[in-house]
Amino acid sequence: MNLHIKSKLVSIHHKMDILDDDDQPVYHVSGKPISLHDKTHITDLDGNEIASIHAKAVSIHHKYFVDMADGASFELSEQLFHIKDIIDIPELGWQLRGSILAFEFQIVDAQERVLATAHRHIVSLHGVYDIKILDESQIEKLLAVFVVINHIIVNRETAEASSSAPPSANA
Repeated sequence: MNLHIKSKLVSIHHKMDILDDDDQPVYHVSGKPISLHDKTHITDLDGNEIASIHAKAVSIHHKYFVDMADGASFELSEQLFHIKDIIDIPELGWQLRGSILAFEFQIVDAQERVLATAHRHIVSLHGVYDIKILDESQIEKLLAVFVVINHIIVNRETAEASSSAPPSANA
């Protein structure tokens, strides 16, 4: 199954749509405009919550907690290496491998089976991410992982932009 995440160019509510191949919404993602814990909700088209995501308030690495509507829960925490990013999801026995900032990665299970792959459109007015779900029985958990990765990308890009900004004249 192929899906696309399309984020709004400017949105204080962190809204995104998850679309099918016909560009029809399948899921909605929304977050609170100002939130210490970066709370985000994934819902189906009827408004039923699929997952709730929140970030650890203070952490050296980005750490996110995911609570699924079916009662499952897991966390994602960055483990940065030299060239490639690796994120373990021990509660699920999954590992994300590839380049997070480039949104070019795959999610594999403990048996090294690829569950999903991700690709970012380089030229796009919106953030458009292609997701190929290879194990459709895990679609909702996989979508929650992709939403968390989108948060990590935004946080990294924001941190890099603020660290490269010239010093203030008032400093």
